Amino acid sequence: MVIKKIFFVLFAVILFVSCSDDDSYDYHYELLPIEEAVVPEEFEYGEIYDISVTYIVPDDCYVNSDILYEYDQNARNVAVISLVIESNDCETIDLEQELTFQVHALQSSPYTFRFWQGDDDNGEPIYLIVEVPVINLSEQSANKFEKTDTKM
Repeated sequence: MVIKKIFFVLFAVILFVSCSDDDSYDYHYELLPIEEAVVPEEFEYGEIYDISVTYIVPDDCYVNSDILYEYDQNARNVAVISLVIESNDCETIDLEQELTFQVHALQSSPYTFRFWQGDDDNGEPIYLIVEVPVINLSEQSANKFEKTDTKM
């Protein structure tokens, strides 16, 4: 019985110590420059398309990267955002990664994508700019039908 009590007390102490809040990490978010973007040559209105971006992870303290997608008037600003754990034990890895996101083509005007590639010496953003035209096949089919003359 004494052994059970000692085991229970020891288990409770280990559980209490392992659940303490001392394991918290300091972190911040950081944008990573996009090296390359793969974008369709055109969008068909109403369809959904995949867009892929390639970026470099500088060290193993960069985790949980995701896409930052912002509307800026008629343009779409795209960047990679990553959670960075603040640590002195980070190993340089310079690992090329790829993220893919989807765009639902719901506007008839062309899409202008501005993929963030970093800042210049003056702190101004540098973008890879890609414009994707939108075609509407249902309008083209309707126009062809209207122009066809049939005589009976």
